[in-house]
Parts: sequence; C-alpha cells; structure tokens
Amino acid sequence: MNIRNIISFSVGPLFGAVLGFITLPLIAWLFPQEDIGRFTLYQAVLGFGVMLFSLAMHQAYVREYHESPDKGVLLKLTVLPGGIFFLIFSCIFIFSPLSLSVLIFDVSSLSLDFMILGGLLLSYLINILVHVLRMQERGVAFSVAEVMPRLSHLLFIAIIIIFFNAYDFQDLIASNIIALFVTFIALTFMLSPDIGSALRSRFNRRKMKSMLAFSMPLVVGSLSYWALTTMDRFFLRSLAGFEELGLYAVTVSIASVAAILSKIFSNLWHPTVYRWAKEGVRPDRVQTVVDYMLVGVLSIWALAGLLSWFITYLLPQEYNEIQYLVVACIAMPLLYMLSETTVVGIGITRRSVFSMLASILALVVNLILNFILIPEHGAAGAAMASAYSFCVFFVVRTESSCYVWENIRRNKMYLLLALYLMATTVTTFQFFESQMISSLIWLLLLFLTGIMFYSRLSHAFLFVRNKVIDRC
Repeated sequence: MNIRNIISFSVGPLFGAVLGFITLPLIAWLFPQEDIGRFTLYQAVLGFGVMLFSLAMHQAYVREYHESPDKGVLLKLTVLPGGIFFLIFSCIFIFSPLSLSVLIFDVSSLSLDFMILGGLLLSYLINILVHVLRMQERGVAFSVAEVMPRLSHLLFIAIIIIFFNAYDFQDLIASNIIALFVTFIALTFMLSPDIGSALRSRFNRRKMKSMLAFSMPLVVGSLSYWALTTMDRFFLRSLAGFEELGLYAVTVSIASVAAILSKIFSNLWHPTVYRWAKEGVRPDRVQTVVDYMLVGVLSIWALAGLLSWFITYLLPQEYNEIQYLVVACIAMPLLYMLSETTVVGIGITRRSVFSMLASILALVVNLILNFILIPEHGAAGAAMASAYSFCVFFVVRTESSCYVWENIRRNKMYLLLALYLMATTVTTFQFFESQMISSLIWLLLLFLTGIMFYSRLSHAFLFVRNKVIDRC
C-alpha cells in the first residue's frame, strides 16, 4: 500500500475524530450526565449487535478476499447468515411481550424498540460494506463512509438544539439512526456493482462451511471482546448510577482518538499482512513493525499522561475528574492496536480459537475487577479494571501468536508496559496530588522508551532525512 493510499485511508478516521471532539463538548454542555449515560448504553447495544449478527463473517471476508476469485459470492455469504439471524431476532421481540427499551433503559416505549432495531440493522450492514471498501483499497470512499455518520449526527443534533426547546436521550438516539441511514444509502450507491454481483451470485455451500469454520470461533471471542469493552458501563449503571456512567462515557469518548488511530492501523495492517502471508512473510519484517508500533503506542500513552490537564478547559466543571481517568481509558485502544501487530500468527495460521481464548480470559479478569473496584472508586475503578484487562488480553494474544507461529522479541515490551501500567494506576487513583510529580513520571517513562529503542529511532530518523534530501 503506497503513501497516497495510506493518506486516503487515514483522512476519514482522523477527520471523524475531529468531529467527535466538536460533538462531545456540545453534548456535554447541553445534555445532563444521565442522558449521556443512557445514550452510551444504546451505543453499547449497537456494538453488541454488530458482533452478534455478523457472526464474525466480516473477518472471514477479509481473510478470504485475496484468495477468492468470485467476490460477489464472498459478499453474499458474508451478509446472509447475519441477515437471517437478525430477522429471527426481530420477530422474537416484535411478536412477544419482550421489550428492548425496558431491558436497556427500564422505559417501556414502542418507538424506542423500533429505533433500537433499526440502529442494529443499519450498523450491521454498514460494518460489512465498509469492509468491502477497505479490502478494495478504496481509501477516499472509505474515508467518506467514516466521516458521514459523525458529520450527519452532529448536523442533526444541531437541528434538534436549534428548533426544539426540550430534548433528551431519545432525540440523541433518533439523530444517530438518521445519520446511520444516510451513511447506509451512500454506501449502497458507492458499492452498487458489488451488491448487484452479490445478489446475482449463486449460493456456495462449501465456501460457506469454510468461512463459518473460520468465523465461528471468533464469534465467542468477538462477543467476549464486546463484553470486555462495555461491561464496565453496565456495572457503573448498577453499582454507581447514571452520573458516574455519564462521566465515564465522556472520558471514553475523548480517549476514542486512540481508537481511531487503532482503526486506521488495522485497516492498513490486515490487508497488508495477509498479502505478505500469501507471498511468504518474513518474521523479521513483522518484528520491525512491532518495535515501531510499540514506540508509537508508548509515546501516545505518555503524552496523554502529560497533557490530560488540558481537558478541563473543554468541558463543564463537573467533568474535571476526566483528566485523571483519560490515561487509563486511552490505554485500552492503544493496547489493542499494539496487539494487532503481535497477533498476526493467529490469523496467518487460521488458529482463531486463540483469539477467543484471549477475549474470554480478559473478560473474566474484567468482570472480577469491575465488581471489586467500582463500588469504591466509581468511574476510576471501571477505567483501571479495563486497562488491567486489556493488558491480559494483549499478553494472551501475543503469547498465543508466538506459540502457533514465530517468536518475537518481547522482554523489553513487557517491562515497559508494566511500568506504564503502574504510572497509569498512580495517575487514575490520584496517588499524588501534585500535577508536577505526575508529569515527571510520564516524562521519565518517555525518556526511558527513547533510550531502549534508540537504534530503531535513529534508523527511522535517517530514513526520513534521506527521503527529504532525495526530494530536495
């Protein structure tokens, strides 16, 4: 993938992150913490729907894309199982006394029930169509699809605020669904030839079995991963209330800038590494990517610790605690992004059961820690429980990949991660009241990272300098 493609794939997620930073203060200033907490639960349910209904077939699509001559059949087989599953799920809730709005919000509302179902269906379809753009390496179209939901959501929130005197979390949900619908229509137009090819293609039972054999172990892992990333919200709702949930939700939204970087990297990395696998990947090539990614991840982590105080100038006073929580929340997507480089052996060898194992073990740790930490520490306890759990997730994925494929050097990596996790604990639980001491700790860690990877950094500097000289 050349530089132009990398930029085209990166612009959308980065611009989406900017829109998120515009939307977040707007919502925080205009909606109470309780409404933000309820909207967060809705978003968690959408994430669950994507994980559940997709049956991880989008990952099978990515894995088989370069090796499948008929892309139309591949897309049909990716959509079909989840579509049938969603239809059965919807019928259960439509024709029975069960209510999604009661289960999620403890509010009986038929309109909310249908909004939730609509959001689930649109999120499921958008997730698959975005993966098609990703594998076709259509960076500009991919970026448009990434920006459109956030831009539309911001626009519809602005309309609600301008034209309505009163609004609540249901209006937030309605604006989100409209944004998803606009995005789905745009994707349908962009991929109309591919959708037409999928509709005309014939069902391939053998290919379906092969894809399901790869994806089904990932379903349990995906659902476990969803629970790992959202369980804290439900614990906070039960053990600390909607206010703490709202505080935590805003913190996670701020930290989502790291999740955007993780998404950009995954979009570039997965097609690349599977192409390497087809050509015959060299372990030393992967090791280089791992080392550079580790330096990048730790640098972002340390800078978050150094600059977290700046958040207090963007949000109302009741959100001041976020400056201590954001370091732990940003650790989660950073550890996931790093694990995407160290886990390649599982994908290359198709031993997807190990991904499931990593998610399940981390989920168990998360459940225990949430139960222990949230009653005493509230949102801070939830943040640290997730950070510790993602460390477990990272280690299990890394060790499993080394077991089934090739070893990578990881002693320095584990040492630095342990130190960074200790610093995160100190910051989140406010062991030191002085901001200067906290900043000094993060500066020392950043300096130590530079020393331990001095040769890699020197090589990168010389490479960039030579490129600049050649262009001049």
